[in-house]
Amino acid sequence: MGKVRKYSYREPPTPKGLKVMEKGTLTWFDIEMFSNLNTGCMEQYFEEKNRVDSFKFKFPWKRVIIGMLIGTVFAVITEYVGLKVGIALSGGWYVVYILGLALKWTPNDTNISAGASTGATYIATGFIFTFPALYLLAKGSIFDEYKIGGEFLIDAVPPLSVVLIATIISGFLGVLFFIIFRRIWLVEDPLHVPGIEANIKLLDLSHSVSKGAAEEARKALKLICASTAAIMVFVGLRDWPVTKMTPDYVNYDMYATDIDPYPHASALDFIFKHNTFYDKVDGIIQPYSTAKYTHLSFGLEPINFAIGWFMKWRTAFLVNSGTLLTWFVIVPLAVTMNVPIYDGATGTYYSIQSMGEMTALVAYARVARIIAIGTILGGGITGLIKMAPAFKTAASDVIQAGKGERKDFIPGRGWYEWPVSHIKIMAVLTLILVTLVFWLGGYPFIASLIFSIILVVTTFFLGAIAVKVMGETGSEPVSGTSFIVLLILMGLFLALGLEPGTVAVMAIIGTTVFAGAISMSGDIIYDFKSGLYCGNRPYYLMKGELIGIVPGAIVGAIGAVLLSKGLATGKLPLIAPQAHAFATMVQVVFGAGTMVVHLLLLGILIGVFMELITGMGTAFGLGMYFPLSIALPMLLGGGLRDIWEKKWLEPKAKKEKWDERQKTLMVLDTYMIMTGFFVGSALLGTAVAIYVMVGM
Repeated sequence: MGKVRKYSYREPPTPKGLKVMEKGTLTWFDIEMFSNLNTGCMEQYFEEKNRVDSFKFKFPWKRVIIGMLIGTVFAVITEYVGLKVGIALSGGWYVVYILGLALKWTPNDTNISAGASTGATYIATGFIFTFPALYLLAKGSIFDEYKIGGEFLIDAVPPLSVVLIATIISGFLGVLFFIIFRRIWLVEDPLHVPGIEANIKLLDLSHSVSKGAAEEARKALKLICASTAAIMVFVGLRDWPVTKMTPDYVNYDMYATDIDPYPHASALDFIFKHNTFYDKVDGIIQPYSTAKYTHLSFGLEPINFAIGWFMKWRTAFLVNSGTLLTWFVIVPLAVTMNVPIYDGATGTYYSIQSMGEMTALVAYARVARIIAIGTILGGGITGLIKMAPAFKTAASDVIQAGKGERKDFIPGRGWYEWPVSHIKIMAVLTLILVTLVFWLGGYPFIASLIFSIILVVTTFFLGAIAVKVMGETGSEPVSGTSFIVLLILMGLFLALGLEPGTVAVMAIIGTTVFAGAISMSGDIIYDFKSGLYCGNRPYYLMKGELIGIVPGAIVGAIGAVLLSKGLATGKLPLIAPQAHAFATMVQVVFGAGTMVVHLLLLGILIGVFMELITGMGTAFGLGMYFPLSIALPMLLGGGLRDIWEKKWLEPKAKKEKWDERQKTLMVLDTYMIMTGFFVGSALLGTAVAIYVMVGM
């Protein structure tokens, strides 16, 4: 007898579901479909059904262009959100779904258009996490702590063309690699993909032609518009420049630099100019003069509250428990133990307590954040090791495809799946074109070739991790996997004998390119899983994703330069935890002192432990990097979501005898409001960033 295959994610099907599948009468959005999600047998049933029935749908060019344009706008918005709060979340696909409802698009058209939107948005993710580190390490930065031997490592940031072109090419590769992962984790052993129910329910509304569905769409749009407008007014008062800071402002010294001696002040800054309990970045704060052992703060950032609402309490607590560890354990211990601090500007050490006031902030910046970087790295490496069995499955699928066992082309109809042969072609093209782009950009040929090889290999293997983790937790480990690639590249480039500045630039640019590719592999799982349940061809979904990459990368690259300059010069108060983490890692490699190495090793141990215990080591490490001003609003949002459901939603649904559809619509109404929090805050924040960097 042959060995029976074991599945990790399949759920047991319902008896009625099995019956309608056996009869062949189950179709998209039937009640039994919602009862049999992730059973595996239903996914394979729809895969075969879609191979026949999906060809009646045409590719919606006009609607794809609309989705692409929305996604391109959200590329910059997502970058701003990522640098502002450290988490790259976008409401663009929500906007596409709601627009589709309002305009009465079919579920298939909405799904494909949303794919073009996410393609345009998430190709820019690499620029959020790694690219700003170039500016932090280059001359002109206000961050003296990144100096090595008193000098900045990078003399000048290289032209944008190299990283832009290479990111577009690698994005195509990341999308095509998903052809393999789709078969493994959406059809054969389907990942659950947390939050996918909202996507499917919205498509279900599109499927309905009743008047009620149109009314629900209009209601959702009104909720988004109202909350967006309200948040834009609030953020305008908080951030829009109305005057300049002077020494009369209590926290003037926190923001004044040689580059920007009189930073901008908003209406709220002006109102609270003499108040020690308010700060333009951290919101409501414990006065800095009392911040000896810790620093309490509650940020007035709507995005953080919305993130917590989407996460719910449990996930919000798991992510932000790292923040609580930082501010209530690590920081107080570091101050009490008077841990020595490395000064990159002078190459010497000094004690924390010698700083006088605000020792907690010094301990956070120079001790806790380094431990957090190690935690992110330890969690990422452990996750990679845990994922080893998945590589065997993926490799087997590639071999089978090479033997012609996959039937991607349906005779007389056309392509159902994007040709798997294009993976090999794109891999070869990536090797050649990325090598040429770097070489023609002024970098050594051998180093450029080595990077191209590393890019192709890591995009495949680490892309498998990205897809799996995204499908398990709804969060993609871009930071953790990118740290691994950064260390690999720096080690190889140093072995070639390149100058430190060249090593740093090539490694950061290379990691940026990798991050763009792996973001595409992981984030599109939502579009393809939804597409399976609404009857779309993977060929059309792939086409939509690919269309969005080029404009999203171009706009994202321009936005990244603008935001990175503002970050490095101090004109934009952005936390940018990942960018600081990558800059610190580069500094460590080039000799930041033994104490920094010890702190990193401690963090790695924490990351390994948390990954083994919770499976969220990378997220825990990222939380350790946050100030309380970010964590507390998230915890509040998650807690209020649970209270709202338990104390209001469930009792009301039980009293009025709502069905699941009515309950889902009520939850989706809150999603629309929270999407407005995202859109309003990010839109106004991006406008402020452009105004500050260009208009002042």
